[in-house]
Amino acid sequence: MIKKLHLKTLQSKTFKIALSATIAIIISNYMGLEFGVTSGIIAILSIQDTKKEALLVAGKRIIASTLAILLSFTLYTLLGNNPMIFGLFLLIFIPLTNISKTTEGMVIGSVLSTHLLIITNINISWIVNEAKLTIIGIGVAMIFNLYTASLEEDFEKNKAKIEEQYRLILADMAASLVTQAVPIYEQNVLLTVEKLIANTKLMAQKINNNNLFKSKDYYGNYIDMRSLQLDAIKRMKRHFSRVYMTYQQTSILSEFTNDVAVNIHEDNDCIELINKLVLLRKNYGNMELPETRNEFEDRAMLFQFLNDLEDFLIIKKEFKELF
Repeated sequence: MIKKLHLKTLQSKTFKIALSATIAIIISNYMGLEFGVTSGIIAILSIQDTKKEALLVAGKRIIASTLAILLSFTLYTLLGNNPMIFGLFLLIFIPLTNISKTTEGMVIGSVLSTHLLIITNINISWIVNEAKLTIIGIGVAMIFNLYTASLEEDFEKNKAKIEEQYRLILADMAASLVTQAVPIYEQNVLLTVEKLIANTKLMAQKINNNNLFKSKDYYGNYIDMRSLQLDAIKRMKRHFSRVYMTYQQTSILSEFTNDVAVNIHEDNDCIELINKLVLLRKNYGNMELPETRNEFEDRAMLFQFLNDLEDFLIIKKEFKELF
């Protein structure tokens, strides 16, 4: 437990910001660079939540910093270094970052420009100084960005919770088809699973952005699959809640719905359940026609419920075909 707590502390964004800034400043001072504190500021701004985001931002900041240093050197050498020229620098530099889509580096580039603004004799050595500050700040931050918390274990826990909630919902539906009684906790269960899916979707996005070389987004596709299934569940609930009598078809459909609930797990490709559903629909077609208008409407609702249940299974089948 203590070891796990230490690991989470090391992986926390606050810890990475503090340590990366400190190390960047120490390195800059050791190398004898001017304005060494700036490398610490660059490190702070370069700490990101995911590896992909960190690489993307790092690249943009390097480009923006390069533009800022070269533009500053040119303007201050030709026109002099005073506040008016710094204003001109900003008038040119800010649109450049917008055009090159490197606005993430606008602040860092502006800070680097202020260094050259206060130098009386600008030369190549100052350009090298600013370049080193940028590389040290971003480089140290990148090392810490690559050390991110693994969310796979938490994702698996959430996945198990979602599947358990689906079992509960479908099992309750199976019972309600026969009893016509809806559990008082029904709405709370739906709200719980909706929040769980939303939180797990954010987790899936972070996991995907931390996997630099994986082409297939399993985590994102899995949670999208469960989200689509939840939409199917909501449609099913709307239909069966409007059935007011119990029929032979209702009992059969209740048994099948319970069968689906029991078999909700990741490894199930749902092919066997879909085949059972096709057979069930065929048997429905061979049964006697409804005798009253109410029975006709109820059986139409049951048929639509069956269609929605089929959608629920097909969504899972298509996911299994991808992974």
